[in-house]
Amino acid sequence: MDLAMAEQHIKEEEALEYIKKLSHENFRGEICGFLGYDYNTNRYIVQQEENISPDPASLFMINPLNYLLFKDSYRMVAIFHSHIVGDESASEFDVKMSENCCQPFLIYSLNSKKINIYTPENTEADVKILERIKAIA
Repeated sequence: MDLAMAEQHIKEEEALEYIKKLSHENFRGEICGFLGYDYNTNRYIVQQEENISPDPASLFMINPLNYLLFKDSYRMVAIFHSHIVGDESASEFDVKMSENCCQPFLIYSLNSKKINIYTPENTEADVKILERIKAIA
């Protein structure tokens, strides 16, 4: 499989709709990936990644090299994943991982069909871009 499973250069609303679409197409396991911003094209980047977790129905794990390559190419807005059980609230694991990597977690629930964005105390994300995403989520 390629390092990046899917990549789309799109607008804010389209980015969120694309993440929802990917989530519903892959309802047996959590999807995951990166939401970034390309200042050269003034577009959002949604890059789906392979969930390499041994238990993809409950957790997600992304290849660390892909994380570094994405961060090198684009401005990271959030790491996204879906919850196939429960709501869009950040789990204890989500909070811990978000805090550890200093990146917001965008969580989409298949059950509630809602998005939640957990922002760590010390974030590397562009706060202005993140606020625009939160406003339409």
